Amino acid sequence: MFRGRTNRWDELAVFVDTAAAYVAYLFVTHAYLAWFNPKVATVHLVSNYFTFSVFVMAVSWLVMKLNFRGYSRRWNQLPAEMGMLAVSSVEISVAMALMIFVLKANWFSRAIFLIFPIVALLLQTMVHSVIKLSMGKFRLSGRDQRRLVVLGYPKRVRIFSETVKSVPEAGMQVVDELPVALGEDLNAQSAVDRLSSLFASTVVDTLVIAMPVTEDLLMPAIRMARQQGKEVRLVLDEMGALAHRSRLYDFYGNSVLVVDSSRAHQTSRSLVKRIVDVVVSSVAIILTSPIMLVSAVALKLTDRSGPVLFVQRRVGLNGREFPCVKFRTMVPNAEEMKDQLAHLNVMSGPVFKIPDDPRVTRVGKWLRKTSIDELPQLFNVFLGHMSMVGPRPALPSEVKLYGPDFRKRLSVRPGITCLWQISGRNDVDFHDWMRLDMEYIDGWSLFLDIKIMAKTIPAVFQQRGAH
Repeated sequence: MFRGRTNRWDELAVFVDTAAAYVAYLFVTHAYLAWFNPKVATVHLVSNYFTFSVFVMAVSWLVMKLNFRGYSRRWNQLPAEMGMLAVSSVEISVAMALMIFVLKANWFSRAIFLIFPIVALLLQTMVHSVIKLSMGKFRLSGRDQRRLVVLGYPKRVRIFSETVKSVPEAGMQVVDELPVALGEDLNAQSAVDRLSSLFASTVVDTLVIAMPVTEDLLMPAIRMARQQGKEVRLVLDEMGALAHRSRLYDFYGNSVLVVDSSRAHQTSRSLVKRIVDVVVSSVAIILTSPIMLVSAVALKLTDRSGPVLFVQRRVGLNGREFPCVKFRTMVPNAEEMKDQLAHLNVMSGPVFKIPDDPRVTRVGKWLRKTSIDELPQLFNVFLGHMSMVGPRPALPSEVKLYGPDFRKRLSVRPGITCLWQISGRNDVDFHDWMRLDMEYIDGWSLFLDIKIMAKTIPAVFQQRGAH
């Protein structure tokens, strides 16, 4: 998400990272055509790769703009920047794969596609490291120093000041500390006056405030510092620390801070996930359409008493209900029989599962074991009701019985497969099932989705936990 106004260092970082990605693409392409496979090099092919480089440069710039956390000359550590670069490399690869698919660019080498993101990541990391090292040595010489005043609770002021002293290469110096004792009847105006006097008597670049965001002193101190043109940084308390994955934007004059509770909610990542869902579901629908057609015919020939498809209201993103589509595997009056079979339920929690369910038809039993009954849900994925990977969609009656700990699974789109699917499905206890869903939501990454989809195929063939 764009983070409002960017400064010149932000723009420089985006430019440098984009240039590094472009150079990496040209290098990998040249190495492949000139050194490793010169036999395929033709004027037409070289022209295609060069034209494609314009797309690579544009996508690299856009991805860096969306994900950028900044070189942050002093405040960020290199591992944080490397994490951003790794995510960006994956997203650039996905964008390239989509473009190759759309253009039907059969001429594009798979070797270039696989090697380019790795080389780009290495080159960008090298550039970041050089800049960090060079700036660190420059600051250790005593130049480019940032002078700080730390205001707040004594313990937090002391911890932050000690941290600054431990990293001289960051180029920061605490010139004064203004501790405010816990439990004092704070005189906001007095503290602001002290700050004002300090700003007038010494050189101060940044005011660091180390106290809860609810403190009465906070806003007067910030207003006074801004009035004098000082940079302000807040050392967040436990509640404020939730904003570490946040993004700030202007909503018609209102500054709104969006605090995301998990990686899966971040805008750039959710956009990539949705693009992958559309592409994968489209391809899967085409490839599995003969299987779905045969299954539909088999269902109709063996049981003419009901429809081929079973449509049921399920709960999706943030409680939205949608029509979940499956092949009908049970007798038409299966819902009416549910109460009679409640004593056979083997699942704990608000979930109904029984082994050798007598409501399941002969063909339906085979469809369930092979998971073919869930293939129509690919259309739910394509339409945006579901995702390829995510917590299984729950019934409204089940959701009503959820406690606060389990409602988080509604914060993402439900999926066809997830950690539960590859961990034994019905053999997994309800609470372990919920725990796996929470682990997925908190630790989401594109690589995790790919890993789960890859493991789902053998799990289906082995019929692990299916009954």
